[in-house]
Amino acid sequence: MRPPQESATAPGRTRDVVLTYRYLRGAMIALLLLLLLSVGYQWWWETGHSCWLGSISAYYYTPARSVVVGSLSALGASLVAYKGHSSEEDVLLNFSGIMAFVVAMVPTVPDARCGPNAYTQTSDEIAAAVRNNIWSLVVVTLLAVLVAGWLKRDVLRRDPSERPTLRSVVVTVVCGAVLLGELALFLLLRDRFIALSHGIAAVTMVAGVIAVMVLSALRAEERHQGAAGHDGMVYKRAYLAIAVALAVALVVTVLTAVTVSGFDHLVLIAEVIIIVLFATYWGVQTKELWDLRDVDGTEARSKRPVAG
Repeated sequence: MRPPQESATAPGRTRDVVLTYRYLRGAMIALLLLLLLSVGYQWWWETGHSCWLGSISAYYYTPARSVVVGSLSALGASLVAYKGHSSEEDVLLNFSGIMAFVVAMVPTVPDARCGPNAYTQTSDEIAAAVRNNIWSLVVVTLLAVLVAGWLKRDVLRRDPSERPTLRSVVVTVVCGAVLLGELALFLLLRDRFIALSHGIAAVTMVAGVIAVMVLSALRAEERHQGAAGHDGMVYKRAYLAIAVALAVALVVTVLTAVTVSGFDHLVLIAEVIIIVLFATYWGVQTKELWDLRDVDGTEARSKRPVAG
């Protein structure tokens, strides 16, 4: 054993971890920007700014397909990889990440308002792609759950206090029920799955993010205990305001998709608002957590930056 050497290398390791954490948060905002820019480019240059499709998802059937699928898949992986600040936040982030994969892998109904193009697919081609992608996602998800369960058992063996709280159990049951419902549709009613799962996944993904915002807001003051000023209350109000705005945008999107037939671009506008609001929340929280460190098992504002 050589304690001096271990203590000497610890700061470097901590810096690597913190910088990776920050880069991951920044990359998620960049992915959302990439998606918006790709859709905007398609409208401005490819259609001569003359034709908008009815939703961002509809751009799957345009040259923007690679960015739509790639950015949503990368966002899903990032949400799963990101560690929440509580067990229920972690479950919700994992759930929203899996739903992002479903949104990416199961395309919405084709939108023909801008005319056919080389990216149009037949129903058989869509079904074949969905079978391939979702089976792969199911297998990887099951493997991830098994590995996570094994690791969790090892943690509980060392520290029984890490047992799940009642709230985290309830959140897990609700999210698990949605996932099992989607899986049942895929296995038993494949046509209905292709028709419905994109919308279900998109709505529940955003709902999961809203829940994370609310939970983060409720713990904002706790994170800033011992710090001067009222930063905790400021962030709490900001997160709750963004969560309410996001919930309103989500409700408008769903109601518009179901009821409105005149102004077809309202869904697209609401989706853009949702993306901007989520990016805003993620950016504000990144600023809040920039110099927060784990002190004696609780979060508190560090007296000095963790890393430059």
